[in-house]
Amino acid sequence: MEAKFHEDWFCEQSQQRLAELAHKVADVDGMIIEIGSWEGRSTVALANAIHPRVVHAVDTWHGSPGEISADLAAGRDVFKQFLANIDEWTDGNVIAHRMGWRDFMGFVRGPVAFLFIDAEHTYREVRDTIAAFRPHMAPGAIMCGDDAHHGPVRQAATEAFDGVLHVATLWTVTL
Repeated sequence: MEAKFHEDWFCEQSQQRLAELAHKVADVDGMIIEIGSWEGRSTVALANAIHPRVVHAVDTWHGSPGEISADLAAGRDVFKQFLANIDEWTDGNVIAHRMGWRDFMGFVRGPVAFLFIDAEHTYREVRDTIAAFRPHMAPGAIMCGDDAHHGPVRQAATEAFDGVLHVATLWTVTL
């Protein structure tokens, strides 16, 4: 399969911002986790920024219920495209976990240095993801997510944290 991205859902400015944030945890011990990877545009930016550390990419690759991504995933193998893109544009420092984030929680060992949330865009999912991972975050860790312009995402992030920053399409907080 040819490496490519079908949708332009994660702009270049957001990719650069994600990489900048990842560089800030270079000296923070812990896992680097991405919740929601789709075809890997953000995964590539994150993996290249933190190399040789490993990115744990967590996604069902079925899209989000009720969103256009579910319709698109029903018509093509998004996971296969993700793997082709990771193979082409990273140094192999990505581990794909084909599951939802709740199932992945059983794989979290030790602290989390960086968490990027870009899965379901509902208030409940973002709120629950933040709440589940927050106790695992290392001192100095960064938690961030995409779609800060989306009302339910913004609400969940700003209710969970004081001082949430918004740059490009990302919300971010340092813990």
